[in-house]
Amino acid sequence: MPATNDDSYSERARGGDCVLLADGTGAIRWASPTVEAVLGRPRSDLSTGTTVADVLGTEFVERLEPGDGRVDEPTRRETTVSTADGRAIAVEVAVEPVDESTPLWAYHCRRVDPGPLDAAAVLSRVTDGIVELDTDWRYTYVNDKAAALVDESRESLLGRPIWEVFEVVAGTRMQAAFERAMERQEPVTMDWYADTLDKWLEIRAFPSPTRLRIYFTDDSERMERVSALRHERDVFDELLELAPMGIAVHDADGRFVRVNQRGAEILGLPPEDLVGTTLPDRPWDALDVDGDPLPVESFPLNHVLETAAPVRDVELSLGHPDGSRLWLVVGAAPVFDDDGDISRVVVTFEDVTDRKRAEMELRERENLFSAVFEGTLDALVLADDDGDYVAVNEAACDLYGLPEAELLGRHPREFAPPDVDVDAIWETFLEEGTMRGEFTLVRPDGDVRVTDFAATANVRPGQHLSALRDITERTEATERLEAQRDELDRLNRVNEIIRDVNRAIVAATDRDAVVAAVCRTLGATDTYPLAVSARVTFDGDVQVEHAAGATPEEMRALQSSTGDTFDDAIVEAVETVTPTVVDVRRDDRLAEAFGEYTATEAVRAIANVPLSYEGVVHGVLTIGAVDEDAFASEELGVLAELGQLLGTAIDSIRTKHLLHATVFEELELDVAGDPAPLPTLNERVGGSWTLEGVVPVEDHEYLLYLTATDTDVAALERAAAELDVVEGIRVVGAEGDRFGFELRVSEASPVSALLDAGGWIRGGTIEDGRARFVVDVTAGSDVRAYLHRVERRGVDANLVAKREVERNVPGALFDTMAESELTDRQRSVLEAAYLSGYFEWPRRRTTGEELAAALDISSSTLHQHLRIAMGKVLSQYLGLGSAESSRDDPT
Repeated sequence: MPATNDDSYSERARGGDCVLLADGTGAIRWASPTVEAVLGRPRSDLSTGTTVADVLGTEFVERLEPGDGRVDEPTRRETTVSTADGRAIAVEVAVEPVDESTPLWAYHCRRVDPGPLDAAAVLSRVTDGIVELDTDWRYTYVNDKAAALVDESRESLLGRPIWEVFEVVAGTRMQAAFERAMERQEPVTMDWYADTLDKWLEIRAFPSPTRLRIYFTDDSERMERVSALRHERDVFDELLELAPMGIAVHDADGRFVRVNQRGAEILGLPPEDLVGTTLPDRPWDALDVDGDPLPVESFPLNHVLETAAPVRDVELSLGHPDGSRLWLVVGAAPVFDDDGDISRVVVTFEDVTDRKRAEMELRERENLFSAVFEGTLDALVLADDDGDYVAVNEAACDLYGLPEAELLGRHPREFAPPDVDVDAIWETFLEEGTMRGEFTLVRPDGDVRVTDFAATANVRPGQHLSALRDITERTEATERLEAQRDELDRLNRVNEIIRDVNRAIVAATDRDAVVAAVCRTLGATDTYPLAVSARVTFDGDVQVEHAAGATPEEMRALQSSTGDTFDDAIVEAVETVTPTVVDVRRDDRLAEAFGEYTATEAVRAIANVPLSYEGVVHGVLTIGAVDEDAFASEELGVLAELGQLLGTAIDSIRTKHLLHATVFEELELDVAGDPAPLPTLNERVGGSWTLEGVVPVEDHEYLLYLTATDTDVAALERAAAELDVVEGIRVVGAEGDRFGFELRVSEASPVSALLDAGGWIRGGTIEDGRARFVVDVTAGSDVRAYLHRVERRGVDANLVAKREVERNVPGALFDTMAESELTDRQRSVLEAAYLSGYFEWPRRRTTGEELAAALDISSSTLHQHLRIAMGKVLSQYLGLGSAESSRDDPT
């Protein structure tokens, strides 16, 4: 205890008195030797720092300054104090200033030894609740404060055991503590939450051999503060561990105080190896963003310790304990104490190694340097029970596209798509306590971001935390991959359907069978429930032929109910020789018609595919699909190829029918065109010419065999050399003024147009610069359509006469030839040899070498083709079977 010169007060401290001298702050500066006798405390216990409040109670805490006019005479009060051994004694205290010049107060203490009733009165006036229990735990004394605290009358308590009055505390740690105090004769102190009172009590029990005196006060306010502080700590701990980034807490000396699990994982060190160490205690092998060594002094932590200012988004690289190198984005912020000094520094860091590597690779590949990647931490938002945001971090402001002031007070429903019931989701979240998933966030500027979120309810009372991460780019990439995969699956299904179509048309012998088989095959699939074949007449009318998924009658009703929408798309496909697509959903009339007239109301889109071969359209295949994304470019391209395949098959069947038919429509046609080699040559050199035959060779080139009279050969050869369409000319025999010649022409000639349009040239005459061809088409052919196809090839063909004729054509001989049938090359060689006079005897008009040159093949190949072709013809004619194996076929 500090020394003082106030021993004059020793004279006053006689008898039952003791004196305490204290300064204006309440600190005891001196105590008389009688303090132990009066207050039950050794004088030595009153060490430096002991206050009047510690000895006499809180009612003596207030400073009393001498001369302030508040005290005219000594102030006297009675109070109860505790002795060193825990006994409660009553004392009377008189307070007076020492003198006007000294800021000291004198506390005259005298023990009061009242009778029983007076002691009870004193105890009743103290601020603590006080009860006394005998050795049987019965109440023997209850003061007014105690009765008020437990909400019972004094009379209802006295004489009853405490365990009977308050059964809820029987067998608890309170009973154990009281029993221990009586057994050991030692005071006990404890905090106790009384459920029935909904209060926290501070309990102090002082035993004696015959009784236990218990002091208790309402400590709820202090305990609530402790609970709130503990909850704040728990919230911080939960935030620390929930955070998806590394977080480290350092003290003012730079030592690690705390590291969350994510931070330990990133650094590759257990938390216990870090806590208590400083950055210089460990070699970090740090580099800055430019790859230069980064000293520890330049770390964000030290920057904050030096400047007391936060830093964020600092990129640096550290050596990992496993020998690898990682890149971090680091931020640091100070935490200040009540005096404004730094008490803690919170450092956050995110592992961006993969992203950094990708950036480096990109820069190396492009030889460009970009700005250092400015990453942000995950968005964190804190909402109240109504869902309104009460706190947001900077990353949340970036994600939502709003400054903090405008984001606070907003509700998630303001950022959700209209079809999302946010209120229902919020209620479910509050009931379940946690929630994870994806949230589509619509920013005020209309930008849509897809986020991955995790939410936890009541991280603080009535406050709920959500962490959001922007995964828009990743989601879009996944959707693109899924779309590509779906498109690939669809194309695989389409290709499988086309293979089924190929198998279906193998046995088809005419056009009608081909399109019917295709419609049946497509209509039997889930992908294309509607398949219709149609023709476009010369007058532009659309005629439905076959339909799967709807009857022809239903299709005609649909045509008439939709005006020109349905038919126009089909006509366009024919005219452009290009598939057309109609979106049924965007045409209300078409969608309604499909639902009314057909059973295929699920059709979403229609594709009209022309069945074409070399520009000739043999009809249109209309396909209905149920998928929303049907007929994308790849799929439509595959269907266009199907249309070309079917057109080729139909043209092949038509050609075969033409070769094997015996009844024809014979057409006489006056033909003109640019260039038209035969009338042009005839006009230049004169004479009368007869076309004997046409032999196709290769690449749409043809050999024309003619006989001429009254024509100068030399003039003919000169004129032929001047025409680009003529590839060559050769005289193949002469007799008087009559001679034969062979003319090789390109596909640009009218001959090519007449053949490609579906006809067979039987002959013709050329005289006075005009050409008239005799052309066969199969019986029943649409002659107007045939002439239209010829005209579309740039040839003006005027029909002079038409008649039905019956011919005994060589093709009829080969109806049963099957595998021994002549190839196109063999037939061309045989026809060219016949028409050029190769078989005439005894004097050939054409030698083998000349014929081979005309056909652009070698003599040996020519003779091999002739030998095999003649063998097949003779064996068929004589009924002897195949003369040569197909292994001898040079083609």
